[in-house]
Amino acid sequence: MFHTLWHTYLPSIFDWVIETSILASVLVVFILCIRFLLKNWLTPQWKYVLWLILVVRLVLPWFPESSFSIYSILPANQAPTPLVSQEGTTIAPEIIAEVPVLTEEAPAEINVYTIFLCIWILGILAAGIFIILANRRLYNYISRQPVITEKRVLDIYRTCKEDMSIKKDIPLHYSGKISAPTLFGVSKPRILLDEKHVKHLDNDQLKYIFYHELSHYKRKDIGINLLMNCLLIIHWFNPILWYANRAMREDQEMACDNLALTFINPAERTAYGHTIIKLVEQYSAYYQPSTLAHFSKNKIRLKRRIIMIKKFNKKSQLLTAVGFIAILGVSAFSLVDVKAETTESQKQELADKMKKEELVKQEAADKVASGEYTEQMAADYKAKMAQDHQTGVEYNKEIDPAYEEKKKQMAEEEAADKATKSDIKRKMATATEEKKRQMAEENATNKVTKEEYDQKAAADYKAKMAQENAK
Repeated sequence: MFHTLWHTYLPSIFDWVIETSILASVLVVFILCIRFLLKNWLTPQWKYVLWLILVVRLVLPWFPESSFSIYSILPANQAPTPLVSQEGTTIAPEIIAEVPVLTEEAPAEINVYTIFLCIWILGILAAGIFIILANRRLYNYISRQPVITEKRVLDIYRTCKEDMSIKKDIPLHYSGKISAPTLFGVSKPRILLDEKHVKHLDNDQLKYIFYHELSHYKRKDIGINLLMNCLLIIHWFNPILWYANRAMREDQEMACDNLALTFINPAERTAYGHTIIKLVEQYSAYYQPSTLAHFSKNKIRLKRRIIMIKKFNKKSQLLTAVGFIAILGVSAFSLVDVKAETTESQKQELADKMKKEELVKQEAADKVASGEYTEQMAADYKAKMAQDHQTGVEYNKEIDPAYEEKKKQMAEEEAADKATKSDIKRKMATATEEKKRQMAEENATNKVTKEEYDQKAAADYKAKMAQENAK
């Protein structure tokens, strides 16, 4: 079981992760270019949705092929090579059953690929354990914090929930060390407020905070953040994806601001912006895991948020159309894989390899039958066969759609050849038996003739002796 997991499943998963990480990096650059070109035309919601395309790219294992994929700028992947023998020719898969098995397995060779695989697994374990422990520690800490019971705060909170049509019970808790207002939890969400905010912020400021945090709840941001953090654990080695996650969280905050502003009077936008600045000034350095949705302290992005609030446009059909077209365009060019095209040279190469496979198949069968394979050669052959044969078959199928038909024809020809050889052997055996029988008959005839000859010679000799004695 462990041998199959280590030599089959883990390398396949690792290869997929590396390939997906490279393609996702290209998609990040593409998204950043689109955002730069359309920075004055994309609303915060559409900018955030662009990052959700990246999440889809990282999650799904298969995408349709297209000639218009953005990944065609990457160099063509080296085609996986079929199983080859030490002479560089392909080996028939059915010969594997005839090769003797070693009683002792040879130690696996430690190469660069294996080292990287081990480092990747260790990185996943380290990042996963850290995030799990951090979230568990935070959950235990928040569970010990008291519930907010001040009537003024609860009345404002209830009004905000009614305005946003939220019926789920989302309790208010004091945040303790977490100084920024925060939405916490996935299955059982709660809003955290610092005790200073409860005492010193006025009603309007509390209202702005509740609108913002409830916007996180309506947009399901905590679940998306948790999913993205799980993906970052798998792709922990890619700094481009870490940067993309930070940019996505900042756009997430702006999208929530945009949604919150739809429930605020236009005259209150400036007050909303001042509230954000005041909260950022009190922002703590406490660790913020994926189960939190919180305010950002980054000054550059804070400036962007204030500008967005100032220029907020509640309804714009043109901006909606531009955003929708941008999402469709990015999805059409990024959620597809590069279409594999088979050239004439590749088809000829496949035909040559199939011919070599037929020749080597016969040679291998002859060697196995004549006992020329040593146990060590057999073990090396079986190990190579188990590792590379499947990829070789998949490559042949991709190169030539008629591969299965050609393989079937080759199997039929091979069966016909075996039948012909068997018929020839049978005829040769029959001819040999007939020859033996004829030789046996000739020997018997010769024996009888020799006895008659000896008897006649003896009689003549006796007659001659009798004549001489008579004289």
